Amino acid sequence: MAANKFLKNIIIKLLTGGSKPEYAPQTSQLTLADAIAKIDGLFDCEAVLKEFDADATISYYTQSEWGYQIYHSGQDAIHMALNPDGIFDPDGYYAQPRVVAEQIHKLDAKTVLELGCGKGFNSCFLAQQYPEVHFTGIDLTPSHIKIARRKADKFANLSFQEGNFNRLNFLDQSFDIVFAFECLCHASEAETPLAEIFRVLRPGGQLIIFDGYRKIKFTQLPKLLQTATQLVEISMAVRHGFSEINDWNAIVQSIGFQIQTIEDISLAIQPTLLKLQKLSWKLFSLSWQVKILIYLLPKYLIRNSIAGLLMPFTVSPKGEAFGYYKLILERPLEES
Repeated sequence: MAANKFLKNIIIKLLTGGSKPEYAPQTSQLTLADAIAKIDGLFDCEAVLKEFDADATISYYTQSEWGYQIYHSGQDAIHMALNPDGIFDPDGYYAQPRVVAEQIHKLDAKTVLELGCGKGFNSCFLAQQYPEVHFTGIDLTPSHIKIARRKADKFANLSFQEGNFNRLNFLDQSFDIVFAFECLCHASEAETPLAEIFRVLRPGGQLIIFDGYRKIKFTQLPKLLQTATQLVEISMAVRHGFSEINDWNAIVQSIGFQIQTIEDISLAIQPTLLKLQKLSWKLFSLSWQVKILIYLLPKYLIRNSIAGLLMPFTVSPKGEAFGYYKLILERPLEES
């Protein structure tokens, strides 16, 4: 434990304590080819792309725990901040749950389920605002649920449990709203969790999603962007790749959902992506030190730097690879 704390302090000092190499170019001058070459030199792109871990999701979030807390959000948010004005502000982490709050008010919802709740950031925020609404959060990662349950002690209307969105342990038509922020991308088949969500939603209920999707078919991307796309997905434990948005829309409609809102809001996450890219580039520019960190640090924690370096190239309003979307789906009142 003491050794882990010592190593953690060294890494924090390296990345935040004035160790910026004079030779490192600004990220504004960084090209996609340069970024991939740097990643290949340190990680071996081919080896990363060939690797597969069956339990990648839990391992990824467990190993990345303190990295997210220090470099992403000290308030335990795991999703992207939305800053449409182009300036990073941590208040943007509340933008997604505020959309859920709008729908709670609109539907007069009484029961709300969060999938992939993480450490409880979103449901705690909402439970405080709506004491008359009961919130339930589920997550695969035991350490996340342990933290979330401690937070829930102060709320009579909030509970958390370990759970898998592919097999929801709830009765049919149990919830007025289900929401999922950046977690359904981990599903091996989109149909399975979507069918389960449809089952537990009441007629007229809504599914609210914020997540990344491929904008066009993978094979239509230039080769270099194909490599970047796969590296981002694997380094974020999205082992089966992000769904292509048009294919995904067809799936949700085949299950019975009606699409109320679909909006590409990639512009709003650019400040977060650029912030993470600068941090990642600083890590890559540490020269020999980063090779030691790759050896010492948990695999998924250090590989976050791969996604951090590449995401501004792959996610953008005009980009070809990924889009970050806001989606609101409804289970119809009358079903055919």
